[in-house]
Amino acid sequence: MKKLKKMLAALLCVCMVFSLAACGGTTAGEGSGDAEAEETSETATSGDTVKVGVLLPLSGSTAYYGEVQLNGIEFCVDYVNENGGIEALGGKQIELVVQDSASDPETGVSAFEYLVDAGVSAVVGPYNSTVAAATAPLAIQYGIPYIIVNATGENFMSEENKYVYRTNTGSTDGDNMWKLIIDYLNSVRADNPTDKIAVVYDEGDWGSAAVESWRSNAEEWGYEVVVDESVSETTTDMSTLVNKIKTAEADIVICACFSAATNLLCKTMSDYQCDAKIAGLGGGIGDIGFIENCGDSAENVLYSAPWIPSYGGACEEAEELAAQFAEKYGYEMTMEPCWGWLGMATIVNALEAAASEDTEAVADALYNLSVGADDWSLWFSGYEGVEFATEGQTRDSFTSDNHERYNNNKLLGETDGMVLVQVQNGEWVIVYPESYTDGNDLINY
Repeated sequence: MKKLKKMLAALLCVCMVFSLAACGGTTAGEGSGDAEAEETSETATSGDTVKVGVLLPLSGSTAYYGEVQLNGIEFCVDYVNENGGIEALGGKQIELVVQDSASDPETGVSAFEYLVDAGVSAVVGPYNSTVAAATAPLAIQYGIPYIIVNATGENFMSEENKYVYRTNTGSTDGDNMWKLIIDYLNSVRADNPTDKIAVVYDEGDWGSAAVESWRSNAEEWGYEVVVDESVSETTTDMSTLVNKIKTAEADIVICACFSAATNLLCKTMSDYQCDAKIAGLGGGIGDIGFIENCGDSAENVLYSAPWIPSYGGACEEAEELAAQFAEKYGYEMTMEPCWGWLGMATIVNALEAAASEDTEAVADALYNLSVGADDWSLWFSGYEGVEFATEGQTRDSFTSDNHERYNNNKLLGETDGMVLVQVQNGEWVIVYPESYTDGNDLINY
């Protein structure tokens, strides 16, 4: 039986200490007005390093997610620097210039402009879709290659350009996998098919975009959305919402919320003995402390989780590195670190292809980039490769006037690099696709 190890809750440091053993150090700034950070940026750079900007929430409501994603980015940089640096640039080491978006679009804009002034060759980030929407136009304006590594909204990917790219899935990219999951669930319980769905989502850009496809796919997939309600991280009472879910006799509650709201929803559904299964799209259910935070109320919760080495089938190098990551940071590589690794590694591939630190050359390299699933950059992803849809993609659910988006990774594969896992006896267990389960792990549905 292939079973995920129980995710360990890790106490994240209040103050992040940015240091890389084998590189020129990491330049960290709290904001564009931080005099000390500005001085550090001007003095830490040498001709032996290539500066790459990082824009993540290290404070504010989503600081947890930003910190763990930074772990994945730093881990990738450590790997590259310790293995010779950027070969095409004579072994130059990567120097990260880290900026805090503070989970806020306005702060994110100031932080991005700081990175531009710092002379970075590219930027990786952000976590929040609202920050991505505010900063993507700046990347185009200033001509800075920008790898989106986590934000899943579609509205900031709607302008044809050669600067803004996304390596992770967009909010509607899970449709293929979830259609397979719905069919699978209906086969598990043919007597009671999944025909009533409740959607509960964070009121911000990510949550709103993440559940949009559940409304548009209802007729085609054969279900009815019986409850459709937004919540926030400040919501303190979900009893009325849970009673609506019970009264509507929903089979599944699709949850696209952050940690506090997710935990409250799970606990309230358990307290009110609501039998509908919760299926998370990320956010709070992807939190490494989710099972510990929710206790018994986490039992049987489902999660469409990005593929990571713990699921089995990874190459030997990935397995070894995953063990090193867990030892260094005190928790297993989850979605955010894995996506951070992929985004940072994609910038490294572009630097190698461009053989230049020049932003225009790096942008051109990203525009023409094409790597397969066996590339080192995809060691922690289940995608078929990385190649950007520079010619555009069209879908009704894309939130732009012409329903088009550009520069998303178009090699996500049939399952969008995901597996379906479930909490069973306090541990995450893979229940679909069956090729990962050996037929031994059965879903409780």
